[in-house]
Amino acid sequence: MTAKKRRQRKMLQKSPRSQPPVPATGLKFLTRKEAARELRVSLATLDRMIGRGQLKAKKHGHSTFVMATEVERYINELPDLQPRASGDAR
Repeated sequence: MTAKKRRQRKMLQKSPRSQPPVPATGLKFLTRKEAARELRVSLATLDRMIGRGQLKAKKHGHSTFVMATEVERYINELPDLQPRASGDAR
């Protein structure tokens, strides 16, 4: 096998698009980066949310994970936007 083919194979194995398989329990855990992307916030903001107790996270070794259901719960608890009264000037 040539060096070029080995590099191509190695790059394919590290593809950022590949997702790890969902565990047999059906629970889905997100990394901090994935959870921040889902919530559309920075990692620093996500860390503050976890620190304040607004979002629960789990530790496994040096890694921190957030359950997908926890992200959904947080989004569902956000207040609804109230429509403006008709006739209000901008």
